[in-house]
Amino acid sequence: MLRWVFLLRYPEGIAKDEGERWYLGTHTQEAKRLLGLRRYATWPAQKAAVAPPWTTVDRLNQWDRVTELGFDNWQAWQDAAITNVPSYTPAPYGPRGFVAETIFISDSPDRDFLGNSPAPGGLSPNDAGRLVRWLFVLRYPEGISNEAGESWYLGTHTQEAKQMHGLQRYVSWLAERRPAGIAEQMRSKWDRLTELAFAGWDAWQEGAITRMPRWTAPPYGNPGFLSETVFIGEQPEYDLLQEVPKLP
Repeated sequence: MLRWVFLLRYPEGIAKDEGERWYLGTHTQEAKRLLGLRRYATWPAQKAAVAPPWTTVDRLNQWDRVTELGFDNWQAWQDAAITNVPSYTPAPYGPRGFVAETIFISDSPDRDFLGNSPAPGGLSPNDAGRLVRWLFVLRYPEGISNEAGESWYLGTHTQEAKQMHGLQRYVSWLAERRPAGIAEQMRSKWDRLTELAFAGWDAWQEGAITRMPRWTAPPYGNPGFLSETVFIGEQPEYDLLQEVPKLP
């Protein structure tokens, strides 16, 4: 399955409740008519109270939602999202209903850094209810080849990061490459999506801040990668193909 993942937030000056009423009540109800849509789920962002020294609380908390749409393959995506686009109702507050970063990934990660990370749905209900999933979309800096970035990221950075206390899952997906013949619209600028999952906020704070690993800089200099991050829970708030959201 081809997974189309969105990190999204509502435009500056728009109250979250106002954005949610349009997004959940109107936009998603129209988008679920996309031809061949196999999966359509959304998670509200969870908010961090503190931040590691390399970032800020505001940077960690700038996204409102993560939404995922699934299609059988690139051709099915093109048929739905490019060739046969549904009619969308604009947001009442302006022409841009939300700001988003997107990435296309496959169903399964290409890297499991712990070697035995439980797949979504593989935890007990109690453990799943406490899980904090820290998602990164990342790309290597301009002028750095993908080969050089991947060599450091996979060979050094992730090997240090997997020592974080409390990690329950640590997996990464290489962005899916668009095959020849598929439309150029809506390209993603990201190289990977990586997930680190912790057994609750206390475990995240201990692993990511209190006992943060010592990081080795890349041979090409910092930053090793550019990223956007968001926190979500294990289970989606809504399966949008099956459920009608409750509006604020």
